[in-house]
Amino acid sequence: MADYSANESMLGYLYQARYALHAALSRIQSGSTANVRIEQLDDVSFDSPGTPTEVLQLKYHTDPSTTIPNASADIWKTFRIWLDQPAGYSFSQESPVCRYLITTGRAATGSAAYYLRDQDRDLSKATEILTKTAETSKNDKQQDAYEMFLKLEPTERAALVSTVIVIDSEPLLDDLEADLQKKLYFAASSDKRPAFLRRLEGWWFQRCVQHLRDKTAPPITVAEIQEELELIREEFRRDNLPINPEIFDIVEKEGGDSDYVRQLQLINVTGPRLAGAVSCYVRAFAQRSEWLRDDLLAPGELSRYEERLKEAWRVRFWESREEIGESAAEAEKLKVARALYKWVEQEADIRIREMCRESFVMQGTYHGLADQRIVGWHPDFEARLASLLESEPA
Repeated sequence: MADYSANESMLGYLYQARYALHAALSRIQSGSTANVRIEQLDDVSFDSPGTPTEVLQLKYHTDPSTTIPNASADIWKTFRIWLDQPAGYSFSQESPVCRYLITTGRAATGSAAYYLRDQDRDLSKATEILTKTAETSKNDKQQDAYEMFLKLEPTERAALVSTVIVIDSEPLLDDLEADLQKKLYFAASSDKRPAFLRRLEGWWFQRCVQHLRDKTAPPITVAEIQEELELIREEFRRDNLPINPEIFDIVEKEGGDSDYVRQLQLINVTGPRLAGAVSCYVRAFAQRSEWLRDDLLAPGELSRYEERLKEAWRVRFWESREEIGESAAEAEKLKVARALYKWVEQEADIRIREMCRESFVMQGTYHGLADQRIVGWHPDFEARLASLLESEPA
């Protein structure tokens, strides 16, 4: 049987991270300079500087028709967290703070949550309903929250309730993604926004995980978010392409029975240099696949890039063959072959786009061409490869 509670819990964490990014971008666009914290003061919180100004509790329901009645765990679990203050703490004397209960559910008409929304707000009715619920509800799991609420003096209770804002019927996880793309209207063209958002969320989720692991982690600052946006924006310029940071986590040591590996072995490239070549090949393949999936390459752009690489190789390959002549000894052939590969490895700088500087793109694409036997390093690479394959057992 599927564990639906676990699934919903996981969706809740994803929603928390995505909503935090949405909230941060919204506040930046309105001119806020507040820092963002995840799972430190609350699910999500904003402070400026160090003093909380907004705290957010997020309640995710996969069914948007879910209502939030007066005895809802959404309300009282949230109040339990907000009520957990040091002895003698005064809600009426605290620094100004807004407490948001964010839910994908719907506040039932006439409920406390209904009167705590931005529209039709009525603090007196909300306080009255909450007090009556705390006095009469038989829900054993929430008795501690009821008791904490009822222990507050009327003025303190009113002060707490006045800071609470319920935002209901918020977008579900997938719909929130569409809203985030709208936030990036000026960052990328419409066809590039999904890829831009994936790149931004990849960085953002890592920062959220850091906060989940370390409750003392420094806040995510507005400057940090703006810097990341600018870095990604640079990658999505017409003269650039985004490089997925996770590509660099790919480290391969064995290329298997691949012709590009055989070509390197023909010229005695082994050890770390061979492992580096294999990693470049795998990284370039993975990155090109992402660009194609995200529709970031112009029609025919990859083919044109390969033609440029082949042309640059062709000039040097035939020049080296002319230098040594047809009757050159194997030692001479190896020398020019290794020089040609060294050019690819250390000197050549042929970019798919001007500002896309990562060398693995070019080197890995060359290895892909070598795997197809379109290019090679040894002057007799075609004949040598054919001979190797003939000698291998079937």
